[in-house]
Amino acid sequence: MLSSTLAEHFFLEAGLKFTASSKDLKNGSFIFYKVSNTAKAVVKPSVHKPLNATTVCLQVYTDYIHKDSFFKLQTTINSKLQFHLYQIANFYYIYIDGDTVSYQTSIGVMEWRLFCVSWDSSTGVIHFAVNGNIFPRRVLKRGFTIDPEVTAVLGESLASVGLNNIVGEHTFVGEVRAVHMWDSNFSPERMKRIYDDKCKHCNGNVISWKALDYELHGAVIFYKPD
Repeated sequence: MLSSTLAEHFFLEAGLKFTASSKDLKNGSFIFYKVSNTAKAVVKPSVHKPLNATTVCLQVYTDYIHKDSFFKLQTTINSKLQFHLYQIANFYYIYIDGDTVSYQTSIGVMEWRLFCVSWDSSTGVIHFAVNGNIFPRRVLKRGFTIDPEVTAVLGESLASVGLNNIVGEHTFVGEVRAVHMWDSNFSPERMKRIYDDKCKHCNGNVISWKALDYELHGAVIFYKPD
């Protein structure tokens, strides 16, 4: 019998998608293993309700930093973009319902980066942290509500959201792990504690790496070392 990882590789090399339900992916990661314009991981939230606040945390590792989509939420029916965290060169961007804020950063050393983003609709305030370092607050889309029927997409080409004229059509190349999403906004202090713990005890109540429903498309596999 094929192992889970080998089965995924077989399906994807054959041009098919791989689906898994409620798997605990602890110590594993999604590997986006080559430049592509089709690779993506589609994640199904376990909670379906309007969100007036949220926090998203995930870890990313790449030596190919240039034009990367890390995490986005889009409506299930018509793929309308609701939330997006991505990077172009030395800027991080957070998008919510048509508006965007940016944060300048240095490319830095090659290491795992733990991103945490929290947003509260009542104030529009965004807290953003990378490896426990808190960026200045921004304000975005006060009063907006995230649609109850959304899916999360990891690593997909930025061309899928209309940025192809700026950045080309390549997907993220690297690894993603420990993806979690909550229905509340976290404080900067809590984000720092998550980084200190390397998200080992994270357990999102909307999306959890410990019970993930996902589909893999194109040049991406799930890998867990023995």
